Amino acid sequence: MLVSDQPFGSALTELVREVEDVYVTARGLKVATFAEVLDGVSPGALRAAVAGDVAPSAALIEECSRFLRVRPDYFREYRTAAPLAA
Repeated sequence: MLVSDQPFGSALTELVREVEDVYVTARGLKVATFAEVLDGVSPGALRAAVAGDVAPSAALIEECSRFLRVRPDYFREYRTAAPLAA
């Protein structure tokens, strides 16, 4: 598992299912439950990013990555935003 080319919500849900499946149901990510284990992430912000209503912030991606023990650049949005920040 090097990187994902899926949208953030799909990539996150798939990764959570592989690493900590307690946060996922057949319908998808349990957003509120998963947000509880993340530092500084509200369920609303996570829900909007997972749904694709807003682009996930670098801080959100970094916190999800920290909890799931993957590099932030696993997510395509982090990779595509990185050149803009430089």
